[in-house]
Amino acid sequence: MELSITKLRPEQTEEPSEEDKEASNATMDPAIWGRLHGELVDRILLCLPIANLYSLRCVSKSWDTTIKSTSFNRMYLEKASRGPSWLFMCSSFNCRDFTSAYDPVQNRWHNFPLTFLPSCMRFPLTAVGGRLFVRGGLTNAGVLVVCNPMTRSWRVLPPMIHRRLNSLVGVYEDKRSKSYKIVVAGGTSESGGEYECTTEVYDSLSNSWKVTGKVRREITVRITWWTSKTVFCNGVLYCLTSGRPYSVIAYDLKTATWDEVAVPPPEFLFCTFLIQRRNRLFLVGGAGTERICEHVHMWELKQVDGEGKQWVEVEKMPHEYFQIFFKERTATDLKCSGHGDLVYFYKDSHTQVLVCDFSKKQTEWRWLPKCPLSMNFLKFSIRGLFLDPTLDASV
Repeated sequence: MELSITKLRPEQTEEPSEEDKEASNATMDPAIWGRLHGELVDRILLCLPIANLYSLRCVSKSWDTTIKSTSFNRMYLEKASRGPSWLFMCSSFNCRDFTSAYDPVQNRWHNFPLTFLPSCMRFPLTAVGGRLFVRGGLTNAGVLVVCNPMTRSWRVLPPMIHRRLNSLVGVYEDKRSKSYKIVVAGGTSESGGEYECTTEVYDSLSNSWKVTGKVRREITVRITWWTSKTVFCNGVLYCLTSGRPYSVIAYDLKTATWDEVAVPPPEFLFCTFLIQRRNRLFLVGGAGTERICEHVHMWELKQVDGEGKQWVEVEKMPHEYFQIFFKERTATDLKCSGHGDLVYFYKDSHTQVLVCDFSKKQTEWRWLPKCPLSMNFLKFSIRGLFLDPTLDASV
């Protein structure tokens, strides 16, 4: 349940001298530390990174209560600056038992099982801000849960009006009101297996679902199963459809209408994903001939003077990294997740995670430390989701 603890280096494992022991005993004397005023302990806790707070919640009920309290959260937010989001790498079919979190600030992975969730909640859908959304297993497929992994708080959302399977799911966060909306569309009816041609929106402020309109059948068919290829950008939910030629459809949250993005993506794409970076829409994927992937590109949807919107290439994976991911040019299991200035690449059949960092003056590519799930990568499909490690994301 606890975060992983970094092992000591060899030079740190030597037997301490008697002088060191005496100094340590004097410094950490329980008679001294046990008399610290509670407010002073709170101040010490406020100086720690949030990853350490997660571990310290297990020390005692008193510390657990303090760290979860509203007053402590408020002080922590006033003091702490929000860093980049963590990458949650998890099993696509059992995130409850197989999840690790990468902290870009500390450049390290944490073991992060979500075993506080009910045993039936296993399928990761999406993450927004500090909230993770999970769907139930086969016998509870219509059940959705929202949780904050840092505080280990969770709740079951009200049932949808039309219970459905394999639907598109997107989540929009309103930071001003600290609320969120869930958009669910398409999928098949849980009772009869027919296509469900409606869109439903859940509003956390009212804690209720509302049918916002119909979805054209041709769109419904194309979005079924592809819950992982959605992204919100400037109040619009974009979805990359399955099958070639790929196309992008969009749902406007204000007008509650679906439409197709008129700009077609490049031809002969492989392993395509949408990402949002600084309120701009990006398309990531391999490109080549009809059956062979030759390069991995990133395109941005831009307004080009006199020519309308176009997908404009902004970056390409260096060849030395491309060769590692695509030893077989017909491979189609490269995956991508992006948030802020960081874009991550990984594969089900590969143990390494590659990051493209746009925060530098010149785009930097580098490998991450080995993920704790590496030994299990060959056993299941994996998902990469982004989550802000925060104590104030209520569920």
